[in-house]
Amino acid sequence: MNKCIFERCSANPIITVESLPITAAAVYNPGVAQYQDDVVLLLRVEDDAGYSSIYVARSPNGVTDWEIEAEPLLKYGEEAWRYERWGCEDARATFVDEENRWYITYTAYSPAGPAIGLASTEDFVKARRICLLPFANDKDGVLFPRRFAGRWVMLHRPNTGGHEHIWSAFSADLIHWGEPHCVLMQGEGAAWDAVKVGAGPPPILTDQGWLLIYHGVKRYGGDSVYRVGAALLDAEKPFKVVGRSDRWILQASADYEMRGFIPNTIFPSGAIVRGEELWLYYGAADKCVCLAIAKLSDILAVIRC
Repeated sequence: MNKCIFERCSANPIITVESLPITAAAVYNPGVAQYQDDVVLLLRVEDDAGYSSIYVARSPNGVTDWEIEAEPLLKYGEEAWRYERWGCEDARATFVDEENRWYITYTAYSPAGPAIGLASTEDFVKARRICLLPFANDKDGVLFPRRFAGRWVMLHRPNTGGHEHIWSAFSADLIHWGEPHCVLMQGEGAAWDAVKVGAGPPPILTDQGWLLIYHGVKRYGGDSVYRVGAALLDAEKPFKVVGRSDRWILQASADYEMRGFIPNTIFPSGAIVRGEELWLYYGAADKCVCLAIAKLSDILAVIRC
């Protein structure tokens, strides 16, 4: 049996549509940041028309007493941003100490398909859009928090003819991106992540390298099951895989993960380190927001190098 190393929060789901100050169909796939005295979530909120925007939620303890803004930080359909006509989705947040600001990666969705947008904020009150990455049919963008030999690095997941691996891209200015490397390939055969893989939260630096939490997908009778895995990337060459878990480390089992718009789905998108623990925020069944906690040492122990 594959032992789960995560413990689900007893307050799960920590945010549902009933928590919101607006009417919505679903809330899920949150980015997360530790900002001043609060845990800040960047919520994907899907309205009753089916379109998503990114909203901000704040909590002093990261579990309860959420204060959720009634207006979005990143709103879909704004006239100046035609590649977001159908949605701003699945945000991740990376703090860059060099610039003392947060960068937000998200999926911009339009009639042209999905692409990765990049924005920045200093306070999660206002955000400035920066660019759209030049890769078509692309999702799951996460930015590393520092430069490598003077260049920024982002992980992303383009759909290349049915193959959905995790790639890297480099940039000197956060606007022009290139030098592709295939970082983490989807699994093979009947593996738990054989259909596709995608980066979860931004990578976390450990003494063994960059810890990458990712989602992997397998299909059963035509239905997709989203689970969570872990990998280690080289500390100085973030496109090089040092190790990878050969099994999932978290899968749907609770009712709120098994039942929803996309059943059997755990989508990890935010993580913060608190002491020796990793707090993983995720979307469950494309309907609500949840939290699971594991020891960093237990996660690193299941990665085979």
